Amino acid sequence: MQKKLIALAVAGLVSAPAFAQSNVTIYGVADAYVGSFSGDITNGAGNKDGARVNGVNSGGMSGSRIGFRGAEDLGNGLKAVFTFEQAINLDNASGIEGARQQFVGLAGGFGTVVAGRLQTPGYDWGAKYDPMGAAVFSPMGQLSDSRVMTISGREGLARVENALAYISPSFSGLVVKAAYAFGEQDGVDTTAPVTDEERQGVLGLSADYTNGPAAVGVVYHGLSNIAGIDGLDQDEWALGGSYDFGVVKAIASYQQSKLDSAAGDYKSKLWQVGASVPVGAAGAAHVAYAQLKGDDSGDKAKSWALAYTHSLSKRTNLYAAYIQVDFDENAQIESAATIPGVTGNYSFGGVRAEADEKYQGMLVGVRHTF
Repeated sequence: MQKKLIALAVAGLVSAPAFAQSNVTIYGVADAYVGSFSGDITNGAGNKDGARVNGVNSGGMSGSRIGFRGAEDLGNGLKAVFTFEQAINLDNASGIEGARQQFVGLAGGFGTVVAGRLQTPGYDWGAKYDPMGAAVFSPMGQLSDSRVMTISGREGLARVENALAYISPSFSGLVVKAAYAFGEQDGVDTTAPVTDEERQGVLGLSADYTNGPAAVGVVYHGLSNIAGIDGLDQDEWALGGSYDFGVVKAIASYQQSKLDSAAGDYKSKLWQVGASVPVGAAGAAHVAYAQLKGDDSGDKAKSWALAYTHSLSKRTNLYAAYIQVDFDENAQIESAATIPGVTGNYSFGGVRAEADEKYQGMLVGVRHTF
């Protein structure tokens, strides 16, 4: 109640009519961790030197954020809805980093229609079918980042701007989502990194079914004219499933990404398995293993992680994790600019990633939701 009163007061400062008509709630996540990430990289002399990044960072388990959401009852079962959600860095003075999602729309018996900057259907799928919940220590998340896969619960590529989306009501546990993002660029060719702002057009479709302890979801993303480059397209699809046996919750997924460009085509395949095991009344142990394989001979990478989470209350929990990522000798990594038409800056916890190297990360943190 106190949060809603504060939110209404803030809304009233901005707009008196909004204060009078809308029910506004402030929500957010404050997440910080102490971590150590290490690996070997090649120096200017061609020798392998150890590299390590230690420090305090924001968003180990979930991205830190603050948001405002609200709804107005328009009558006859129709509501106006909105969300303003901003990313925040807790570990430095950078403050608000920009919008995670922001939209306005209508909701009713037909479902929900929204427009703005949105999380893709692949974002929701990636967060649900990942034993690590798309955290920094997620093997599936690290490997999908290294290959610029947009079907992911991670930051960056899993959100789109200038977007319109429809979310269906639940049909006996089945929810369907459809989204399209307009590029709104002039189409000038560029070699800039592929980011959510530079994709010319994105189509996302998903269907997710939940029935008691069982869940299964399928999702498709189609990217056209990436970065305004005619013919630089990417098609992705993924299938995930989970079953909660009570003593253990098992999760598995498989996804593919195919990039088409003037320089050639490239297909990547990523699968992962994992589980969450309750420990007492407040704890849980998590384990995950993921493997990535590309079209090129020997293009492989694998990752595994262990984590423990412990709830101090309904809103506050502690977490500790270890993750290892191993890129084979011929691994194609986004930062190496070896995938046709793709450049970027993937790193492992701030350590530059290279083929034929193994990387380790350890972290402990606290997350509070409000």
